[in-house]
Amino acid sequence: MKPQRVADDVEVALVEGHCEEHGDYQVERPVVMGRPWGASCPECDQRRQEAVAQQKREGLERAKADRLAELLSQANIPKRFEGFTFDDYEPVNDKAAKIKQACQRYADRFEDRLQMGGGLVLCGITGTGKTHLACAIANHVMKEHRRVALFTSVVKMSRAIKASYGSKSDRTEEQVIRSFTDPDLLIVDEIGAQRGTETELLLAQEIIDERYQQVRPTILISNLSESRLAEYIGERAVDRMYEGGGAILAFEWESYRRSGKGRRFPQPGPQLVPDGMRDFYAG
Repeated sequence: MKPQRVADDVEVALVEGHCEEHGDYQVERPVVMGRPWGASCPECDQRRQEAVAQQKREGLERAKADRLAELLSQANIPKRFEGFTFDDYEPVNDKAAKIKQACQRYADRFEDRLQMGGGLVLCGITGTGKTHLACAIANHVMKEHRRVALFTSVVKMSRAIKASYGSKSDRTEEQVIRSFTDPDLLIVDEIGAQRGTETELLLAQEIIDERYQQVRPTILISNLSESRLAEYIGERAVDRMYEGGGAILAFEWESYRRSGKGRRFPQPGPQLVPDGMRDFYAG
C-alpha cells in the first residue's frame, strides 16, 4: 500500500504479514527511509512488551524486598519484638486504646514527622507495652515508608562510644555518634533503668539535641514518670520531645505481662518438653 502522510514529517504504511502463531495480520507502521519500520506481528509485540513490563515490576519488587530486608537487619530490634505490629497490641483499657491510636497515627504520618522532627516519649509502668508499640512504629516506618529505623539503649550507645576509643576500632567517636544521629527514626530504650554515669547522660543529651537540630524524630522509652525522666535526662531534652508535634504518652496501668495478656510465642510440642517442665508450659 502506498504510504500515507499523517503529519508534515511522518508517513505510515499498511503492512501485511504472516505469523506462525497468530496467522495473517495487517498493521500500520511508520515509514523510515522509504521502508516501513517494525513490521512484526502486533500480538507478538504486545506479548513482548508485557513480558518486559512484568520483568520491570518483578525487579522493582525484588529491589523493595531487598531494601526492606536490609532495613530490618540493621534496625537492631530485639528478637522478642521482631515483626511486632499494632494488630498484636491488645489494649487493656480506654487509655491504652487511645495511646495505641496515637502511636498508629504517628507511624502513618511519619513523613510529616520527618518534616517537623516530632518525637515521642513512652513512659510509665513496666510491662504495659511501651517497647511493643515503639517496635510496631519502627516496623511500620520501615515497611510502609522504607525509612531507616534504629533501636538502642543509653547503655549500648555508651558502650559503642567507648569501643571507638580502642586501638583496634574501625570507627571513630564521631562516626559512632553519627550512627545514632543519622537514622530517620531512633528509639532509645531503658532510659533511667539504671543510674547512668554523667558521661552516659551527657551522651544521651548530645544525641537527642543533635537529632533535634537535624529535625529527626526520636522515641524515648522509660519506666520512669515524666517528672523523674526530666530529672534523669534534663528538662531541656524532655521539652524538645514536645516540639514538632511530639508528645509524652504515660502508660499508667497494670502490667499486662503479669495479667497474662501479653503476646505469647508458639510453645514447643509435648514431645519436646521434659516431664518436669510440662506444668510450666501448660500454664
